[in-house]
Amino acid sequence: MHSKERLERILRGEPIDRIPFALWRHIPPEDTTPEGLVNATVRFVRRWDFDLVKAMFPNRIWTAHWGTDFASYDRGGGFYPIQQYVVREPGDWTKLRPFDPTKGLFGEQIEVLRQLRNQLGPNIPIIATMFTPMTVGLELAGQSAHTHAVTHPKELHAGLGLISEGLADFAEACVQAGADGIFMAVQSARQDALSAQQFQEFGLAYDLPILERVRSKTWFNILHLCKPHLRFETVRFYPVQAVNWHDRGTTGPSLRAAREMFEGILIAGLDHEGTGAFVQGVPAEAAAQARDAIEQVQGKGFILGPGCVSHLGTPEANIDAAHQVIQNYKLQG
Repeated sequence: MHSKERLERILRGEPIDRIPFALWRHIPPEDTTPEGLVNATVRFVRRWDFDLVKAMFPNRIWTAHWGTDFASYDRGGGFYPIQQYVVREPGDWTKLRPFDPTKGLFGEQIEVLRQLRNQLGPNIPIIATMFTPMTVGLELAGQSAHTHAVTHPKELHAGLGLISEGLADFAEACVQAGADGIFMAVQSARQDALSAQQFQEFGLAYDLPILERVRSKTWFNILHLCKPHLRFETVRFYPVQAVNWHDRGTTGPSLRAAREMFEGILIAGLDHEGTGAFVQGVPAEAAAQARDAIEQVQGKGFILGPGCVSHLGTPEANIDAAHQVIQNYKLQG
């Protein structure tokens, strides 16, 4: 059973041969070029026969075209640190100009998707990373983006509207290049970020048009709820097939609790941070974490995966241990 068939069968509620498994991470320094990102991703996916590919676009693509000042590439973390935000006062939201999501850094990611599809073939789902408009807003203004929802809503709305239109175009271009869906990264569905009403107004209102643009052309879209103090119930508003979040620690609900709130596919179970058993423990501890995750949901409607981007220091032996668990786990029914 190949990966695409395995996930399609889960969506239909049909039996599968084994628990699906996937990790994603930055791969420095190869991922500083499109060709390097493609080749490193293919090697990583094939090493453990992962069941989906999350294209890990460099973080600077979201705001570089507006002039964000980035520091040199951080080879320890796999990202470009922001040195100075573009939006320094509320009026700067209205100064943002439309961008072409098929040119420049965005165009490079479209080519990454084409090459990934060419190298990996049709039988493994490829998912394009997609920051939401408010998540891009945080890249433009830092936490001031949340403050402006209260103090300068008109200006913030102007900026988010323009961002949403461009991202919807980019999402459509990703699908045309071979992506099976998008991985929508939401960073503001948190109790310490926006109120529930504010999230509806400044988050959901601009996220849904992006999903609607590609909904009829995709079959596997993932909502990623990021950061601590989640409003996990937000998932019910998104037309997605799967949800991903950090279920370990205090970040969000356990897998068992999440199953009561979402009927689609749950992607979680493995510690992605540098302090947990999957990163710091021995293989037996990593295997125990994987088994615990599977058993919380009896292996149903589930992909074993990280809560967020996998830590660069995760030992290969621990990934091997988790992989062995899903190979040996006996599904019921």
